[in-house]
Amino acid sequence: MIFENAHEILKKIKQKEVSAQEVLESFLKQVEAVNPSINAVVALDTERALEKAKEADKKIASKSKLGSLHGLPMTIKDAFEVEGIVSTGGNPAWQDNIPKRNAEAVQRLVDAGAIIFGKTNVPFLSSDLQSFNKIYGTTNNPWDLERTPGGSSGGSAAALASGMTPLELGSDVGGSIRVPSHFCGLFGHKPSYNIISEVGHMPPPPGSISTGNGLSVAGPLARSPEDLEIALNVLVAAQEQDSPAWKIKLPKARTKKIKELKIAVWPDEPYAEVDDEIANLIKETADDLKHAGAQVETASLPMSFKEIDKIFSQLLNPLMLAGSPQETFETLAKLNEDLDPNDMSELAKVARGSVLKHADWVVVNAMRQNMRQKWREFFKTYDVILCPTSITYAFKHNHNPVHERKLTINGKDDEYLRATLWAGPAVSAGLPSTNVPIGMSSKNLPIGMQITGPYLEDKTCIEVAKIVRDLRGGFKIPPNLQ
Repeated sequence: MIFENAHEILKKIKQKEVSAQEVLESFLKQVEAVNPSINAVVALDTERALEKAKEADKKIASKSKLGSLHGLPMTIKDAFEVEGIVSTGGNPAWQDNIPKRNAEAVQRLVDAGAIIFGKTNVPFLSSDLQSFNKIYGTTNNPWDLERTPGGSSGGSAAALASGMTPLELGSDVGGSIRVPSHFCGLFGHKPSYNIISEVGHMPPPPGSISTGNGLSVAGPLARSPEDLEIALNVLVAAQEQDSPAWKIKLPKARTKKIKELKIAVWPDEPYAEVDDEIANLIKETADDLKHAGAQVETASLPMSFKEIDKIFSQLLNPLMLAGSPQETFETLAKLNEDLDPNDMSELAKVARGSVLKHADWVVVNAMRQNMRQKWREFFKTYDVILCPTSITYAFKHNHNPVHERKLTINGKDDEYLRATLWAGPAVSAGLPSTNVPIGMSSKNLPIGMQITGPYLEDKTCIEVAKIVRDLRGGFKIPPNLQ
């Protein structure tokens, strides 16, 4: 039961093969059994969840009209406010925050019948590739407890991979849905920009209203692409403030037939060197798609990775620095004074972001809009593009100061924050992108890749994810949990 896909569980609930209460109790039992070692679920709402499950079963018995998630228990990333459950955003200053209403995306899940029974761990303010904070401590990867499940939706991914929840709601501005999915062997979807409400996400502080910052999105994580699709159908909607007039209806997938697909492949990149095992698995996957009948070509990109990264970093870093202490800005401003204009190290990019004037941001944003149009033209030729989710697979915990951390890529040291480089193309252009597992590393750790598609054509990405899953095998249960 606990490792079944959400759509399989929902079918059993609706056909009365199992009760919503029994399903919830199965997940609660798994939390009790494995969470002490993984530390993914950081808050529970057991009593209210059990009452809601009983009510869900009564509705089925009375043949009431049911929502598409009716009776499904699930957890929510602790970056979203959930009514009646402590919601911290990983920030000790907010550890007593118990919201009186749900984030808008959470409310849509609840309205569809989902039963929220807990929250999952995040880094401080969702601003790291690892999920640890001073309130709840460190979340471990179910595949190797000495490694991170990623961040910022790391608790979400670890809970899914270890059978503690069948579905999750995460958020992504620098790979925060896709990288944890890649590290834990899951499916995760970064939607097109602004099709799922982030009102009720933290940051900003609890109770604040953020209607969009130009980059970040909310989206689902799951163990199958079908579950992503079900969740997407529930979550996609105009924000409440716009709902009197605006409606969103995503187009159907371009095709469900592999022989009609035209796929671009971008397996590696000198500017953002990827571990050879990841690049090789992407090439293998591309070969599998080609042999199955898809038209597959090495991508001729509409712009260089360096150009993309320059735009992305100048949009992202001011956003990530917002609310930082004044001394942080002063230190970075001083560092910026002596920077070589060609220095594209991660610290240099952060320093530039700290002093970016709004007039300069307007120019960068105009460059972003030009880039979006280039991608639009690109996707007139191709249906999707396949590329790495990160330069590495799951790495060992490292909680040193961020700019002291290093990663080893193909035997060479690389900057820690470069692990987010491959998140940039989709985020900066507002494109949908689905992480799909494609194989295992030599260390028996999951490896995924991104399927990125045209703006608002999220369902094409998910349809291709189904095809890749059928060719490559999809989610696997970590060996110590089988």
